[in-house]
Amino acid sequence: MVQRGDSLWEIADQFSMSVTELKRSNGLRSHHIYPGQRLLIRSQGLRSHPSSGVEYVVRRGDSLSKIAARYSISVTELKRINGLRSNNIYPGQKLRTRAYVAQQSRTRPSPGSVEMDYVVRRGDSLSKIAARYSMSVTELKRSNSIRSDRIYVGQRLKVRTRLQKIAMDNGPYYFSRPKAAVQRSRGYREVSPKKPIEDYRSAQNLMGVFNANITMHRDIRSQTLKGWRIVLDPGHGGRDPGAIVSNLDGNNRSVYVVEDEFVYDIALRLYQKLRLAGAEVEMTVISPNHLIRENNPPARTFVHEQNEVYNDVSANRRNSFSARPGLHNIVQRVKIANRFFARRGKTLFISLHADNTPTRSKGPLVIYWSRRGKIDSRSRSFARIMERALDLPDVPAQIGGRNLAVLRGNLAQAEILVEIRNVHHKGEAWALRSHKIRDSDADRILRGILNYAKRY
Repeated sequence: MVQRGDSLWEIADQFSMSVTELKRSNGLRSHHIYPGQRLLIRSQGLRSHPSSGVEYVVRRGDSLSKIAARYSISVTELKRINGLRSNNIYPGQKLRTRAYVAQQSRTRPSPGSVEMDYVVRRGDSLSKIAARYSMSVTELKRSNSIRSDRIYVGQRLKVRTRLQKIAMDNGPYYFSRPKAAVQRSRGYREVSPKKPIEDYRSAQNLMGVFNANITMHRDIRSQTLKGWRIVLDPGHGGRDPGAIVSNLDGNNRSVYVVEDEFVYDIALRLYQKLRLAGAEVEMTVISPNHLIRENNPPARTFVHEQNEVYNDVSANRRNSFSARPGLHNIVQRVKIANRFFARRGKTLFISLHADNTPTRSKGPLVIYWSRRGKIDSRSRSFARIMERALDLPDVPAQIGGRNLAVLRGNLAQAEILVEIRNVHHKGEAWALRSHKIRDSDADRILRGILNYAKRY
């Protein structure tokens, strides 16, 4: 039976199964499981954990870096534990992961603690860095084999991020939580008390933990999007909430849906699915206090927090509210994308929204770049493929061309904007409130990306 904090990767590893095999045995299509869920496993595959450490059997295609990432330890530490002098390993070789056992208290990795690389900046000191990551200076020096207090700009240091989870019906949250339990009205908002650069650093820490957990769950045999670089652009955020509409809960009471909060959740779910499929993924906008969230019940809507920042350190150096995402600096999204793409090739850009348009019927709308009769042919092809992937029997998707700012000057091979729902319609706003339906929406967008990747 699944316990709180379990993941498919941990269960598969414990019973010497692959994630693919575990999913197939239980008819699972996604990586999501829940406490109390019963899963079929091969009982004879149960792996013992000797007190001296876990033994990992090297498989074809493994490398020290992949194994180290899987167990959240450094390559240096893995080599030291096993007395290795080179990076050469072979299938069938047994490697000990003693640090993994100590870190996980013999059972599972801590979702709130992960090792990351920190690049020293001008003005940094060991004490400042240690305080930022809730470490002692002694611990920081020991983790990096440093004897003196001297560090230099550009130096890479191993730091360990610890996160305190804050449980809420519309969470979880980390570092801080909204003051309100739900969105109170159309005009309600909570301004971040922190500087943009402080929120940026918290958001980077969160994304580091998120990425590390995704890496641990990744099945290296299911890398259908390997070689693709994809930018996800969660619409609005920061100063701009996008659409805020009223909806009714099961007791006929008003609740409020904030576009940017809900499409950000879809973006994170899609981000996870794309990375599990082997793609390199970047977000243009990131949040400092949450990752994927749920709504239990759906009436517990997300609060409009104006704390999101651009995923770019240089964009957050000014201590000004205007540094946060808004219509006035929308070109920053394209700059972030183009920097990530670096060069043309297997690159995609998807901007995610949920519009509020009285003149449009319900259902998704996919937009490609078009201006005065000119079109981007590959983007239109991508839009057509995405349109078919988003189609539902009773809610057909639509397609159109527009000269939108996030699509102009974009270096992606193909770039589109997806209005996943039209929240002017009550049923569409209701669907956005359900985390299960949001996950299904992310699956449909993923299907469109996979279908496009097969052709190109």
